[in-house]
Amino acid sequence: MTTWSSPAAAKLNLTLEVRGKREDGFHDLGSVVVSLDLADEVRLSVGAEERSISYRDDAGRRVSIETSDDIVLRAWSLLQRHCRLPSEATVEVTKRIPVTSGLGGGSTDAAAFLRLARAAWQLDLSDDDLLEIGAQVGSDVPVCLIGGPVLMEGRGERVTPIQHLEASTNSCAVLLHRPEIPVPAAKTATMYRALRTSDFRSGDATNRLVERLRDGATPIQDDCVNSFDVPAREVMQGLTRAWRAMGSAIANSTLESGEQPVVPLLAGAGPTLFALLSERDAQRAASQLRAAAGFTCVARVLGSRETTTVRPL
Repeated sequence: MTTWSSPAAAKLNLTLEVRGKREDGFHDLGSVVVSLDLADEVRLSVGAEERSISYRDDAGRRVSIETSDDIVLRAWSLLQRHCRLPSEATVEVTKRIPVTSGLGGGSTDAAAFLRLARAAWQLDLSDDDLLEIGAQVGSDVPVCLIGGPVLMEGRGERVTPIQHLEASTNSCAVLLHRPEIPVPAAKTATMYRALRTSDFRSGDATNRLVERLRDGATPIQDDCVNSFDVPAREVMQGLTRAWRAMGSAIANSTLESGEQPVVPLLAGAGPTLFALLSERDAQRAASQLRAAAGFTCVARVLGSRETTTVRPL
């Protein structure tokens, strides 16, 4: 067997503006998305006798995906409709991105699989072909396929790289806290159903941030918005308490540094919360939050070339 590997970077929506509901039942989005150095690793071994997909953590323990619809399997099945795959294979995913977190863990694993399959089987697929297949797999898969700073529009299928962001985010640390709280089944669909007309946004905040980033500015927390902020606190029990705890940790850390505190925001459809801070403030706040139940880390923004590599092992 021959084995190939690719990182599967977490995605972070700096802005997530739901503009309204479309006639096809999806919602129209405007979002600036970046990739983080918090990443799963996906390995594809071709030439196996059967098809299998496994998920484990860094210690080799099995990870439950908590869904009856494995998105990597869905990507595999859709790819097989487009191409004649020459052999069976095994997929091994090392999970580091928390499951059901709003950081695109499933979508980025599916995107990594599609990149690997094209390389390992030498499939005659262009980047546009892969994006089209990815959009059928899930709305977040195209942005994860491209990686790096991207403007995402439509229901997620329209993705445009933001060229000048890569050099401007080196000083930006991202504090992430995924509280250990229950989330509803079919979380994303539940969150969309919870949206009210008052939660819809024009997309202006996304457009302003795109222009600032193209001018070389570094994103700050005040640039970030999320249409799900209010409904998430109504849907997810315990999220408000976690929000306050993270806000308190940020306030304490910035008090020591003299910086202005910032308000945490929801990452994607949650329940992870994030804040853009200086490295020192992010590490101080993370130290306080690690005493709370859940997952806490300080991540950094990556460029697209760091997130889309494919290599044989």
